[in-house]
Amino acid sequence: MGLLSRLRHDDEPRRKERSLAGDARGMRAALAALHAEIARARGSAEVDLRAIVRDLLDGEVEAPTADVAALVLADLDPDEFYEKELKGSWEGLGESQRAARVDGFIELSQMMDAPGAGVGLPEDMIPRVHTKTLLLAWAFDETYGYISALGRGET
Repeated sequence: MGLLSRLRHDDEPRRKERSLAGDARGMRAALAALHAEIARARGSAEVDLRAIVRDLLDGEVEAPTADVAALVLADLDPDEFYEKELKGSWEGLGESQRAARVDGFIELSQMMDAPGAGVGLPEDMIPRVHTKTLLLAWAFDETYGYISALGRGET
């Protein structure tokens, strides 16, 4: 980011580094690898979102996105992130409720990617929302997707 951009508080150069769509592929690969390792260690194919968040934010893998890197650099507590950002949108909810939450966060994330949308927001808000959205979307797909269900022998 250039000096002029910093002086004007213009976050547009950083915004180009971050986009939900651009980060989805890298995040999916990292989360799938973490999930496979956890599943292998525990002998269960069920998604353990809390454990995945812990490994992701503790730096067990290279940060797959600029947003995750920012959260790791800020020394964000993984358990606190899970409790505040993910638990209410995952635990105790059914498929349709989870789908509605994921859809809402996708919409919010896409709005935040619009030019100028982040002006005035707390610095960590966009990384938190993007990361939360990608984690929930991946967990939803892994839990309810056809390929995963076939692999678990559920169809």
